[in-house]
Amino acid sequence: MSLRNCNREKEVAQALAAGYWPEACAPDLHAHVAACKACSQRVLLTQAFRRERASASAQPRLESPGVLWWRAQLRRRNAALERLGRPLLGAQIFAVAIALVAAAAFFASQAKTGLGWFAWLLDIPRSLHFEALLPPGLQNAAGTALVAGVLLAVIAGLGGFAAYISSDKV
Repeated sequence: MSLRNCNREKEVAQALAAGYWPEACAPDLHAHVAACKACSQRVLLTQAFRRERASASAQPRLESPGVLWWRAQLRRRNAALERLGRPLLGAQIFAVAIALVAAAAFFASQAKTGLGWFAWLLDIPRSLHFEALLPPGLQNAAGTALVAGVLLAVIAGLGGFAAYISSDKV
């Protein structure tokens, strides 16, 4: 570039910036650029930079090696966890199946002898006199069942809240 400025250099710069050069420019501006050394150098440099930018943006961007390594490690860890989880899932299914068979055998044996133990189980709250702790309006079987249900709901809610707090979602 030269040290002196051309009086039409600003007009050439605007045409280049707006994308009008060379198709949408006036013929006299083409003639000026062909004659003026400063303007022709500006056009030449601008077009060279645009070509380089277009070729650089056409090339694929490679990720950093650290990111590639981290992803590979994550995939390897997830694959290892999946391989470890398969036998555990099989063991859990087997344990549930054994528990269901044991429960079926227990209920089959109890069906022959009667369900006397079930009546004893229902008699436990009455034998411990929990209704004495309740207000006078709730000192019956329905009140005891209501209070027991509310207590179980509160315990279940606290358990769910504790599980939510200990999870990674918080």
